[in-house]
Amino acid sequence: MATGLFSSSSSRKRNGEAADASIEDQLHDIREDIAQLVSLIADRGMAASRDTKAKARSTREQAESDLQDLLASGEQMISDLRSRYAGTEREVRRAVREHPVATLGVAAAIGLIAAALLRR
Repeated sequence: MATGLFSSSSSRKRNGEAADASIEDQLHDIREDIAQLVSLIADRGMAASRDTKAKARSTREQAESDLQDLLASGEQMISDLRSRYAGTEREVRRAVREHPVATLGVAAAIGLIAAALLRR
C-alpha cells in the first residue's frame, strides 16, 4: 500500500481523486488478502479431510482385521467344544455299557436329590 487511509499526502488533489484511488487500492489489497485466506482455509480443510479419511480407513481396516481374528478364534473355540463334547459323549456311552446298573442308580439318586431340592 502506497498511502494509508489516514496519512497526509501532498499528492492529494482537492476534488478527492487521489483519496478515492487510495481507498480503492486498499480495498483491492483487502480483497486479495481475503482471497488468500479463503484459499488457505480451503487447503487446510482439504488436508484435514484427507487426514480424517485416512484415519477412518485405517480404523476400519483395523476393525475388520480384529473381527476376522475374533471370528477365527470363535470358530476354533467351537471346534474345541465339539471335540470335547464328542469325547465326553463317547466316555458316557462306554460307562453306561460297562456299568448299566450303577448308571441307573446314579441317575435315580440325582433325580431324588433334585426332587428334594425343588420341593423346598
